[in-house]
This record gives sequence, structure tokens and C-alpha cells, in this order.
Amino acid sequence: MFEVGKIYNRRSDIHGVYKGQQYGGIVTPANHPYVFIFTSDAGEEFGYSDGFGPDGTFRYTGEGQEGDMQMVKGNLAIFEHQKNKKEILLFESTTKGFVRFVGVCSYIEHHIELRPDKNGQLRDAFIFHLDVLPQSRLPGVVNGKAPYLIKPTKSKSLKQLRDIATAVTPSNVDVKEQVAHVRYRSEAIKLYAKKRANGVCEGCRSKSPFETKAGPYLEVHHLTRLADGGADCPENVIALCPTCHRRAHYSIDNKEFNEQLLRMALSIEEKIA
Repeated sequence: MFEVGKIYNRRSDIHGVYKGQQYGGIVTPANHPYVFIFTSDAGEEFGYSDGFGPDGTFRYTGEGQEGDMQMVKGNLAIFEHQKNKKEILLFESTTKGFVRFVGVCSYIEHHIELRPDKNGQLRDAFIFHLDVLPQSRLPGVVNGKAPYLIKPTKSKSLKQLRDIATAVTPSNVDVKEQVAHVRYRSEAIKLYAKKRANGVCEGCRSKSPFETKAGPYLEVHHLTRLADGGADCPENVIALCPTCHRRAHYSIDNKEFNEQLLRMALSIEEKIA
């Protein structure tokens, strides 16, 4: 249906096909088993600050512009998506009218914190903790049988790290264990990318600029997101030297460069697979 990392026209590709509310962050089309959620940096000035937490879950701010948020409508749709057999589909804004598909999400838990509403008044806001599920373009990569709660370490083999990084979080365990699993998966993908690179920038093929106590210094870049963070599939992450990493984010040609990096990472993974 939607491809991770691909950019879509929100009006024609989403609302034109699935209907639902054309404005706002949470869209609940009546005749389809989906909950569309949208995130944008532009929402920060209105108290909507989303992003990956230190545990690897995606922290998504609920809807409601004034006063305390209520567990109704879009918020309730996220909270009850498993009960209602609906998938949460996460998109991030790129340019006006266009969004990039980040992935399918699963609700784990939520908390309430004080955030300003559109009038600048502090209110209770729902912050949903979502697990962005691993999705791969390569067959047989996503691991449905999780290597349950195995802590990733540098001593693990490339295959062991890949198994942990691509494991689907069990839904029949308690919240604490789900969060631990997401955190391990997030840690594993970073270790995997660095081990796969073996001290060489996967962007420019130069040797890492210096050594650290932990080994060659490289930075992990998530190719399907505007900002780094969270877990991902092996072909959607790449280990870069600091110069290539900054280029991927800030250069005039960063879009073309990221597309090039996506092709490179996919090619590397096809050889490994």
C-alpha cells in the first residue's frame, strides 16, 4: 500500500483514496481499517512536539487545540486501534502538501504532560508512545519470531544484531517488556549499521575520521526519516562519517544524496541477504 520512505501527495494519494478529515494530525476514515497520523516540525509552536524517545518509541502528541485533551475521536482511535483492528500509519511532512511515509505503528502506552494550547495556556496533553514496526523491502528480513529480550552488544554477530533489530515486538506481554523490546531493537540497528560498515563510511567509502574507545567513529543515519532516531530496517540505515551525515541533513542536494544513500544501503543489504 504505502512504501516506507516514499513521499506522497496528502490530498490526492491519501484523502483522494481513503477520504477522512483533510486537516489535522489524526485522520480516521470511516470505511477503511486505518488511522492516519501526521507529524510536522511546524506544530512545535502550538505545543505539538513529536519525535523518538530515548527508548526508541515514537512520542506522538494527541489532538485538541484548546483546554485539556480528551480521550475521544482521534485520540481514542489511537488508543483503541488494536481493539478495533485498525493500523496506525505514520507520515511526516516534507514540503507543503506532501508527506513521507514513516511506517506502521502500534500503541504501547501514553502519558499526560503539561503542554501549551493554541492560546499559550498550559493544559494536559496526551503523549502516545508508539512502536514503529520494522518493514523491509527485502523478503524474509522482518523476524516475526522475536529473539525475546536479548540485549544487543558489540560482541554480537552481524546476524544476531540483525535478528534483534528486525524482530516484531510481542503484543501479548506487559507494557514494560514491550518498551524494553523496542529499546533493544533501536540499540541493535545502530550497532548493526556500524558493524556492517566495518570502519568505512558507507556514503563516501572513506575510512572513519578517527578511532574512539568503542572503535571507529561513524554516525548512524536513518534514511526514511527527516530526523535521526528510533529503530528501522537494515536497508533504511547507513553508517556515515560526520561530513556525509551533515550533507544528508543540510546540503542543498540532500534530497538527491539521501536517494543515493538509499540505493547504496539497499545494494549492500541485497548482498548480505
